[in-house]
Amino acid sequence: MKKKRILSLLLIFAFLFTAAAPVIAAGSVQADAAVTDNLKAPFQNMIEQIKQFFGRFKALWDRLISMVNIKKEKIPNTMNQNAIHMLKSVTDTIGDSFIITTEDGKVIVVDGGHRTETEYFIEYLKAATGQRKPHIDAWFLSHAHDDHCEVFLEVVENHGCEVSFDKVYANFPEASFYDGYDEWAFKVITDYCRLTPKFADKAASLTEGDVFNIGAAKFTVFYTFNPAWRNCNEGSTIMRMDLGGTSVMFNGDAGENAGNYVVEKYGDSGVLHCDYCKMAHHGQDGVGQNFYEAVSPAVCLWPTPTWVYENSNGNLKTFETRAWVDTLDVQKQYFSFEGSQVIRMKPRIVTTTDVFEEGYPAEAAVERLASLGYDAVDMGFDYWTFEGSPFLADDYLDWAKKLKAHAEAAGISYTHAHAPNEADDFAMAERSIEAAAALGARYLVVHPIWREKNGNTINSKLRFLQVNAAAIKKLLPKAKKCGVVLLSENILWGASSDPQMVAELVKLVDSDWFGWCFDVGHAHCCGYESDVLKKCAVTPMSLHIQDNDGSRDGHLIPGDGTIDWELFIKTLNEIGYLGDCVMEAHHQSLDAPDNERDAILTRLLETAKDLRDKME
Repeated sequence: MKKKRILSLLLIFAFLFTAAAPVIAAGSVQADAAVTDNLKAPFQNMIEQIKQFFGRFKALWDRLISMVNIKKEKIPNTMNQNAIHMLKSVTDTIGDSFIITTEDGKVIVVDGGHRTETEYFIEYLKAATGQRKPHIDAWFLSHAHDDHCEVFLEVVENHGCEVSFDKVYANFPEASFYDGYDEWAFKVITDYCRLTPKFADKAASLTEGDVFNIGAAKFTVFYTFNPAWRNCNEGSTIMRMDLGGTSVMFNGDAGENAGNYVVEKYGDSGVLHCDYCKMAHHGQDGVGQNFYEAVSPAVCLWPTPTWVYENSNGNLKTFETRAWVDTLDVQKQYFSFEGSQVIRMKPRIVTTTDVFEEGYPAEAAVERLASLGYDAVDMGFDYWTFEGSPFLADDYLDWAKKLKAHAEAAGISYTHAHAPNEADDFAMAERSIEAAAALGARYLVVHPIWREKNGNTINSKLRFLQVNAAAIKKLLPKAKKCGVVLLSENILWGASSDPQMVAELVKLVDSDWFGWCFDVGHAHCCGYESDVLKKCAVTPMSLHIQDNDGSRDGHLIPGDGTIDWELFIKTLNEIGYLGDCVMEAHHQSLDAPDNERDAILTRLLETAKDLRDKME
């Protein structure tokens, strides 16, 4: 307590000295100009040093406060998962700050916020990526206003040793364009130009029609700065992001003119329709109702302080925007004034190709699944091990590449795959890794080793972890080289049946290229209900969703067995699952005549949609 009082007295003294120094200096000038000239420089230097000290002290204090806040908020590490983080405003000011992580390890930032948010932004970025020095693959600046760009400018000028980035995308006019019209924009562009030498090789311009593929994320630019309007907000970039089967509209502070231009040019094409939409200009005095109707979002993102949302000043148009939202079929809204928000991408509904028998033409399979409305496909290599299979041929990679092209033409993609046999069949596992990469699949399930070479079941948990960790580590170089994430799954025998053991294996291997897949049907057969996930050391990266009666592995459509699906969804929401809905309910389709399969697969799809809609 005594030390705290002494420190407080020292800080008060320093503050009083800083405040009094200019007055003392002024009195000296009046008393003796000559003496003052001799003392002026030392005094000014001392004052400047004190100011710098307090500036550094404040920055350190802000950083400590941010670290404490981030720890309290329990920000999840979503690296290698598709997620959007909409950051709150620490000072309840306006501003946009979005951090996006992708399933293939990319980090993207849209805007960043006001300078006062810098310390929080950096600490949040560390938490969301799990990196001590976060690296940003792409940084988009929507328009030249301080509440969108100052964090970027602050990072470049003062925090380059803490955060790195590959590219920054913007479309700003000359600063003189806003001189006398918008001093905020004038200052931001002036500072941007002053700092450009620090990142000149990383700066790129945004142009209408641009398409950027940043890992799994695709950005399509519909509009950028237009010299027809000197209002800086009307120069906001409007762009669409597609990631993991979800589309998001980002629009900065775009106003009615920009919105009308985009609707008139692109409205009839349907490309403006997105699952999520960021509310323009913080939800007030932005784009018009026609723009939101064209986007027709299911989810609205509000980067908005309380006083804007509630129109506390009485001069904003927030209530008008809120009335528009009420007319749309919006299912959920996220508000930054409620705290930083972690927003999952809409889970893709994926089905295994094992809904068709061995050797069923893969081209025909994806065409049927695409026409029914599935988002993506899980290639079951375990159904391609028969004699004469193209998967076992020497040119298997050519076969896989052709399948990828055919799927893309059909409007669907391979996102997952399943290897035959267990992880110690290295030749088959490596062939599966290479083929999955050629298909464009990000994830490959490889069954854990569940028995010894002599055929005895591995029941010892320590033995299970030992043999499986050794096998996975042997496969990791190939997986990393090919860009494929290996997933183990809980199966049915010995220690492999315990989901907690599979999660513990992931923790033990500790690699970005290894995770696990929770098979809800296998767990049910082995006496584990879905809430076992809350006890697991690591959250699964994927799911195998199927039902059964608990006595055998039925691989039925959810609802046709005895699994508690309400508990399943509740648990997924509680643990913050961010992956896809991979349906492995294939037996009913597989056993049916071919002319009855479409009806079965349609019922499976509708059931999957119902489950997905309940996932937060």
